[in-house]
Amino acid sequence: MRNKAERFTALLMASVMAVSVSSCAVVSDIQSQINTAYTNLSEQELARLVINAITDDTQVSDSFSAIPDPQLDGLTYTAFYEYVSILRSVSSSHGKATSFRILSEEEEEAYFAQASDSDYDVKSLEDYGELDVVEICYEEDLDPLYPCRFVLREREDGSYSLAGDYVSDSIVAYDYVTHYFLMIEEKNTDALSAIIGPIYPESLYISSVISTKAEYVIDYYKLKVMSGQDDYKLGFMSPVKVTFVIPETLDNDNVSVKTHKVSLLVGTDGATFIRDIIPSNDGEQLFLCRDGEELVTCGDEYSAQDVYELMGDPVSALSDGKVVDSYRDDDGNIHTFYDLVVNFDGVSLKFKVEYEDYSHTDWNGTLESVRIYRDSAYTVSNVVYEGMNLSELMLIYPMIDEAGFVYSYEYDDDDYEMSFTYDDNYNITSVIVSEAE
Repeated sequence: MRNKAERFTALLMASVMAVSVSSCAVVSDIQSQINTAYTNLSEQELARLVINAITDDTQVSDSFSAIPDPQLDGLTYTAFYEYVSILRSVSSSHGKATSFRILSEEEEEAYFAQASDSDYDVKSLEDYGELDVVEICYEEDLDPLYPCRFVLREREDGSYSLAGDYVSDSIVAYDYVTHYFLMIEEKNTDALSAIIGPIYPESLYISSVISTKAEYVIDYYKLKVMSGQDDYKLGFMSPVKVTFVIPETLDNDNVSVKTHKVSLLVGTDGATFIRDIIPSNDGEQLFLCRDGEELVTCGDEYSAQDVYELMGDPVSALSDGKVVDSYRDDDGNIHTFYDLVVNFDGVSLKFKVEYEDYSHTDWNGTLESVRIYRDSAYTVSNVVYEGMNLSELMLIYPMIDEAGFVYSYEYDDDDYEMSFTYDDNYNITSVIVSEAE
């Protein structure tokens, strides 16, 4: 009897367990269906969580945890934390966040157009899928020029997620350019050379040129940049282009203040480079020299006697006889001017002259241009000469290549420039100083 009772009890327990297990499975299946149906956050809900993490650093963990795994799009907590921290540095200058908006298609197109570049083939953002741009709005926007924006990805099923690869690649690009600023601040010439060097062809940009450029960049930031790094404005951030705007830098006159833009770009080939167009160390008046002596300069007036006493007898003095200018003075006298090219061994001087006699041998005029060529004994300001290599030139003027190998300066309210012709080996074949066109 006892054995039967024990068997009955065992069977009853087994039946109860089976029913219980079966019931749990049913509940689990139902719960799974509920999660599947309702786990996706809407675009607005997702945007709010990101904005909460941006505006309040104590909400980062909770916001991240509230985003379902599929909508994280593979983004780790570390990457999420760094991304919202970057955006918080932007948002903090705007004031109190009150709302947000999704950019219209037209606004979105204008926003992403910032990732393109007229001078460089930047990697396309199309690889990152369909993206919406979210902009944070503020009670009283204190910094409207540099809005705080981030992207969400629209998935094939119409739902939204974070854009994992877009965010991760943006962080990499951002960190690269901030590392550039850090190396400048630390005056680390070697590290800065390693950053800027790869974009320059080694055939022209020898290591000493790259080092000279790096030193020049460091000096520029030390002498000209008035804004601290905390005041730099993040104007645009994406995986392929990051742009900072430095609010206050001194212009060449050391009085005027202007903004300065620095961008990182990623090319279609994956190459990364920093575009930081720093003004060349030009501005100094240039002179034609020989044996260390300054002879003449563009913009000054000379007579035939002045020039021949300074430089000796010319090889030739040529004019096409065409009138280039004329005027009548207060006494009614007409003054007529001609172009005159005076050639010496290795140098040509072009003047705008008025003849003092009928033989056209005596004249007064303004020196308009100088051209040094062919094994010349003449130099420009005792440092630039025909035959020197462009690498040597950049050791004197480290940023002249950024201006197309043109040196510019102002004299007596007129603009002048020094330009060059050079051969396939980058050796200068002629140096031209003239009034800027």
